[in-house]
Amino acid sequence: MHEPIRHHIEAIAARSTPDDLRLTHQLHVGCWPGGGADHIEPAALEWVRRWAPTTDAGARLVCLCDSGRCGICN
Repeated sequence: MHEPIRHHIEAIAARSTPDDLRLTHQLHVGCWPGGGADHIEPAALEWVRRWAPTTDAGARLVCLCDSGRCGICN
């Protein structure tokens, strides 16, 4: 096992339950400042209305690379 990975696994295993709860709370507040429940953001609705995706995407690009990992494949 690579040392950086081993260090992370050992650090996680050594955490206490209060540490886990504190980290979970910080992640929750940072990622969902308005709460974790599904909700509607008026600004997001307006953005989607203006964005207005169309159903006709035009001609499809065809990948000709050998690796299958180019900008078209991905």
